[in-house]
Amino acid sequence: MQSGGGGGEERRRAVAQHLEAALGELLDGELRRLSSGASRETFLFSTRARGALVVQIARGADKVVSAPPEAALLRAAAAAGVPVPAVIAEGPGGGPMGSGWTVLEALAGTSDPKAILAAEGVPDGGPLIDQLAAALAAIHRIPLGGGAIPGLPEVDDPLSGLREWHERLGEPHPAFELAFVALSAGRPPQRARTVVHGDFRMGNLMVAEQGLTGVLDWELSHAGDPVEDLGWLCVPAWRFGRPDRAAAGLATRAELLDAYERHSGVRVDPAALAWWELAGTVRWGVICVMQAFSHLSGARRSVEHAVIGRRACEVEWDLLGMLGALPADAVADAPRSPGDDAGEGSTGPAPAAPATPAAPAAPAAPAVALHDRPTAVELLHAARGALGDDVLPHLDGRPAFQLRVVLRALGIVTRELEHQADHTAIHAVALASVGCHDERELALAIREGRLDARDPQVLAAVRDTVRAKLEVANPGYLNHTNPATEER
Repeated sequence: MQSGGGGGEERRRAVAQHLEAALGELLDGELRRLSSGASRETFLFSTRARGALVVQIARGADKVVSAPPEAALLRAAAAAGVPVPAVIAEGPGGGPMGSGWTVLEALAGTSDPKAILAAEGVPDGGPLIDQLAAALAAIHRIPLGGGAIPGLPEVDDPLSGLREWHERLGEPHPAFELAFVALSAGRPPQRARTVVHGDFRMGNLMVAEQGLTGVLDWELSHAGDPVEDLGWLCVPAWRFGRPDRAAAGLATRAELLDAYERHSGVRVDPAALAWWELAGTVRWGVICVMQAFSHLSGARRSVEHAVIGRRACEVEWDLLGMLGALPADAVADAPRSPGDDAGEGSTGPAPAAPATPAAPAAPAAPAVALHDRPTAVELLHAARGALGDDVLPHLDGRPAFQLRVVLRALGIVTRELEHQADHTAIHAVALASVGCHDERELALAIREGRLDARDPQVLAAVRDTVRAKLEVANPGYLNHTNPATEER
């Protein structure tokens, strides 16, 4: 048994030995880690008798929704006609096997969103969105009664649960508060409960030449409103560079709803879909903050999780567009750093100075610098250039991905240093315009109604602050379509 990359050689050896004992046969080749998130680890392996298999090992992490029993849920889904991997074996946790494990068949196809959206060896958007709608309709037909899925969580009030997690994290995000106000004021009528997948999106769908081969990652499944799944599929983060096609970058919202009605017999009100899309966007923002804190707390050290924390401003920008708080010309022709959306750094030119006017002049820099050239920013540019040009081309797989994330982190630091004085001034002006000293005070004033969430001055203050953050975290995102102008 050879050891694959990632996860620690001793740990992988222990997992392999456990699997050999559970399956009653030797593993054929290396155990290769596919992913390692906050909820679980996933490894690919094979045996001579069974071929390629996947083992998922639960971490038992603190999550918004407690994880249901995966094996029982997958069996129920298969019986309802949902394309899912077959369950080969399962067992309790302990030792190297976390809090529980499941062995599944390995499915054909790809889950890479970019390959799927480019129709590389898979159906194009029209046939595929129809298959996705059929899978959602089948998920929502899975029986809830009779103890078919023991331990399936129930979500009575998704909005209060989301706010609870936001408040628990303690990070002020005024744009989130604007969205919470809108969500509280416009709740749609609640539908009869069904099984909800909870994370039905690009990245969790396996697609091959014949189409959808598997719906993956069921750890957020629960009983709730089925429109939640449709709204989550339309969250801007899952469009992967196709902002004009709201439904997973594949189709319009209307096309998604028509396909879902064909397969389920249920007509969904577009207003209800819009509410769940907004709720899902806030949810992704809260998850970004959660990922960052899993790193900062030491619970899960990960440069990927650290960088995801800076993606919260992308969500804030999306929320402002969805709430109609971005003017028509808000999507600026911002310089795009190569790889900013893909996790890769850039050695190219820095973004132009922020566009927001009326900032006070920044203090003059000292006439004589303490340190020699190159400056900190110049050293960062040099480091990014060496890693991106000389090291990255020689890597592939997870090491290449990790380096791209590191390059993105270095890019964020570079831009923050370059624009620190301008952005500090912009932030001060924005806060002063609404009589607040900091983000926390602004967020609390919106939440408590002391500041009107519809006041143009309040919206402008939040918008200017988010734009400054985005110019550092991912300036290329400012080129994305303004969600307020997209088709509905």
